[in-house]
Amino acid sequence: MRELKPVFATIDARDKLLEAALSAFAELGFHGATVRDITLRAGVSQGLLTHHFGDKERLWNLVGERVSEDFLEHLGPALQVEHIDAETIPSILAAYMGYWRTHPSALRLQIWRVLGAPEAERRARIERLNRRIVPVFVRAQEAGFIRCDVPAGQAMVTAGSVIQYRLHSQLEMQDAVGVTGDAVPADEAFLRYVFSLIAARADDRRR
Repeated sequence: MRELKPVFATIDARDKLLEAALSAFAELGFHGATVRDITLRAGVSQGLLTHHFGDKERLWNLVGERVSEDFLEHLGPALQVEHIDAETIPSILAAYMGYWRTHPSALRLQIWRVLGAPEAERRARIERLNRRIVPVFVRAQEAGFIRCDVPAGQAMVTAGSVIQYRLHSQLEMQDAVGVTGDAVPADEAFLRYVFSLIAARADDRRR
């Protein structure tokens, strides 16, 4: 199943190479994936990859840019709100989980980004996403929906980290929850719990 949205007029070798690169990078990381492996997955020659993208690092950067673009497009409706209300942040968290759950290769790429990859792409991604998402958390904090004893960016990172852990560490979570005989909660209940970690407390609302 394709995860990256095609951007060219027709699905040509460039889109195939980007999708193959996502697959290879998700499985092997930047350092483990090779140009030969990527071109074999795409069914094209190594010369064609060099012609279109130059080298592996340029391809990594482009794949990262595409993932970030698709991610922001997925979150767009939840982020583009005129008025902040009690459902704004829960809607963003639900969209956040929805994207990563339906894009498993992108989630694995995200993990490889953290474990070690060209830093320039990682910094560009962080700055781009934070500029779009953190201001909404700031507005929610100012409106009294996010706790005020932590920076808005920290609240965002806390919620996102817990959600990602649930998705990429399902075995660990199932075992930890199962020790007491409980079942892992459904997504809706889990997201309510995540929001409770960053939601404004009673004393916040009195200020």
